[in-house]
Amino acid sequence: MVASGKGGTGKSFFSSNLAYYINVEYGGVVAVDADAEAPDLLLLLGGSCKCVGVERLGGSWRALIDYSRCTSCLECVSVCRFYALDVVDGKLVVNKLYCEGCRACSLVCRYNAIDFIEVESGVIRHDISCSNVYVVTTDLVIGGRNTGKLVYLAREQASKKASEKGYKYIVVDAAAGIGCPVISSIVNSDLLVIVVEPTKPSINGALRLKDIADHFSIDSYLVVNKTGFTSISPEDIARELGIELLGSIPYDRVVVDSIACMKPMLAYKPDHVVSKKLREVFTRVMEVL
Repeated sequence: MVASGKGGTGKSFFSSNLAYYINVEYGGVVAVDADAEAPDLLLLLGGSCKCVGVERLGGSWRALIDYSRCTSCLECVSVCRFYALDVVDGKLVVNKLYCEGCRACSLVCRYNAIDFIEVESGVIRHDISCSNVYVVTTDLVIGGRNTGKLVYLAREQASKKASEKGYKYIVVDAAAGIGCPVISSIVNSDLLVIVVEPTKPSINGALRLKDIADHFSIDSYLVVNKTGFTSISPEDIARELGIELLGSIPYDRVVVDSIACMKPMLAYKPDHVVSKKLREVFTRVMEVL
């Protein structure tokens, strides 16, 4: 699993190149994009050359007004913490994006005028990327919920697919931060690579992430991205986090160019110093695995 504790550190850049590297050097890999709210791993691996399948998942609930019973007493409006109920032209309406399905409104309704329907919370896509990596993508619909469950199911499907294909490795690109989808990504992982940029906010986020990994007894290792961007050294970060440093990757504009071209850095410019540093780090990742 690859995570960061903070967005913008280069986590997905690292994950995409790691998946590409393992696919080439070890004969196959399944990559999982566990950032359900902003998935981009497939794009970094060249986009989809072939969609293998799409599974639509429920799990979200939304209020539904029975207007034959509703008297517009508005007691439900007063208890909705998410401002999902409002009156428009004298009629009680539900804001579909705001409703969290908590059912507080139905509990106070004396006329049983509010019911709940299950709606789609997200999809899980299976694609063969244009860089020939098998990618499982979680994608939350707007206003959807249960990202943790979505990630859990995606990892389950990725494990099944890896077994079918005889692949030994699964690379999970987690969401930023330390929320539900990240925790769902960490649980039962064999190894956590924490990608940190040399800034204080990124280090603080990594400290919180390490606490979660320690709670679940997951081995954590450090990779420092964008070195040279500040005066903070990779060794100083490793000491502050108290974990082993696998390597560092220099800050370079060529990385932006590779992302703009939708190509992994290892395929875009394999002889560039950034690509050489990536291979060094990936060699260490496979050694600790």
